[in-house]
Amino acid sequence: MKALATFILRGPSQAILVVVGTAVLAMMLPPLSVLSGAAIALVTLRNGPRSGAMVMLGSTAFVALMAWLSLGNVLPGVVFLAVLWLPLWVLGWVLREMRSLALATTVAGMMGIIGVLAIYAIVGNVSAWWLQMLMAMFEPAMEADGPLADRAMVEPILADLSRIMTGIAAAGVSLNVLLCLFLARAWQAQLYNPGGFRNEFHALRLGQKLALVSLGFIALSLLPLGVVSHMAGEIVIVILSLYVIQGLALLHSIVAQRGLHVTWLVVLYLVMLFIMPHLLVLVAVMGLVDTWADFRRRLAAK
Repeated sequence: MKALATFILRGPSQAILVVVGTAVLAMMLPPLSVLSGAAIALVTLRNGPRSGAMVMLGSTAFVALMAWLSLGNVLPGVVFLAVLWLPLWVLGWVLREMRSLALATTVAGMMGIIGVLAIYAIVGNVSAWWLQMLMAMFEPAMEADGPLADRAMVEPILADLSRIMTGIAAAGVSLNVLLCLFLARAWQAQLYNPGGFRNEFHALRLGQKLALVSLGFIALSLLPLGVVSHMAGEIVIVILSLYVIQGLALLHSIVAQRGLHVTWLVVLYLVMLFIMPHLLVLVAVMGLVDTWADFRRRLAAK
């Protein structure tokens, strides 16, 4: 990874090569999009927003041209720009100027919230729109012989999912760009400040103002206000995704403070990803409570 980061920072041509190459490969292997976004953020962090914009726009032009030649439209380039590269350019600029990982994380959440508001402003019946899309995605599986062939079982699940899909999608985009940003910051620290990102991440706390806003949206989502309460509930999903990050930062910090083996963290991630995903809610609540409790300071005092 250090060699890749060094190559990216050699110049705009090398950075564009990495961004475009990993973006094209990501169409077949989506996790590679993280490398594409991290490269944009790294150039912006190290060389400034002007250099980052040059790499971002150049990469967009190349991907759009390749998509037009092969598919007859430029949509892939526009999607990469809007969903990944532009947010990471903004976040890289914010982190470079303010030097606050917490602020950059909050800005990523604000982008997710703006996305929720935009969907509700553009789409008339959001749940029906998502249900139509989900049904189209799962229709082949429901028609084939397999675990999803029971239409009577699958359709109610998709209907329930459609009611919160906007929040899930916005939270997913926010977490994805944060993963890219954190990787870029880790690359930067590896090259110029070894151990710096580890310390930044362990100290990550989002502040009481955001926590109060979170409680306000939670209260609003519980009121019988129809579409307003529904929209507030989807915004809560985005905000809680940020507190998952703070909760994970807290757990990493506790493991480091107590001198525990890294295996504890590996097991935690495996359990959350493959066995008990709902533990993410517990981690988010832990992060929210940490805003006032400051568990790291208490443990350090002991």
